[in-house]
Amino acid sequence: MRAGDTVIVSDWSLQTASPVSSSPPLTVLYDDENLIAVDKPPGLPATVGRTPGPSLAAALLARFPEMAALDDSRHAGLVHRLDTGTSGLLLAARHLSAYTRLRNAFTRKLVQKDYLAVVGGRLEAPQVVTLPLARHRRSRGRMVVARVGTKGWPARTEITPIAGDGELTVVLLRMRTGVTHQLRVHLASLGHPIVGDARYGTSRTSRLIETSVPGWHFLHAWRIAFDAPDLPRGIVTPFPAHWHPLFAARNWPTTIDA
Repeated sequence: MRAGDTVIVSDWSLQTASPVSSSPPLTVLYDDENLIAVDKPPGLPATVGRTPGPSLAAALLARFPEMAALDDSRHAGLVHRLDTGTSGLLLAARHLSAYTRLRNAFTRKLVQKDYLAVVGGRLEAPQVVTLPLARHRRSRGRMVVARVGTKGWPARTEITPIAGDGELTVVLLRMRTGVTHQLRVHLASLGHPIVGDARYGTSRTSRLIETSVPGWHFLHAWRIAFDAPDLPRGIVTPFPAHWHPLFAARNWPTTIDA
């Protein structure tokens, strides 16, 4: 390069998640010298996107700037992801060795993740779905149940009904695999899509409830537990506050047995 040259950066992945005044406040559920657990609100992206805007990663960096040295500045030490429309528990590492341990626990399937969801229709009995998943051939951002004889990612979802009526059911979802959109696709494959899920749901279930935040759906990452002695046994989020109007209107319990 010579003096006077102009450098134009066009690769969005090189943008940084520098703390900005618009970063949303963090709800910290657990904090020690190794990791931080936060409660992500619905409609907020977990990582920095293609265009500037609020994200959980930006909020983490605003409060814990040392995380910029981990992974890359788009992720701010986050060791797993949630879809923008999903609320709930996310973990972030505070330093490199903690990041490595946490990622290793996820890779070795030593992590149990429990979610809450509201789905269309009535589910009365527990079910286990083990359909493998694959990317849609024409829409790379969409997942589908893998066709017989084709390659797919193994996925297992355990479904336990908690409450419900003729239109909707509240379910507890347990997963150890972490395939993209796994819960959303598995529930849709049963004919019980998550309410508010514009991608995998139906117009009928989307109309059943008017969500207060554009783009969010009734899926909440509720609890994480580790089968590893050097990591917390379990971290639980409070019942999602933005679900209270629905549950109050239908007299459903807002206390879930942990």
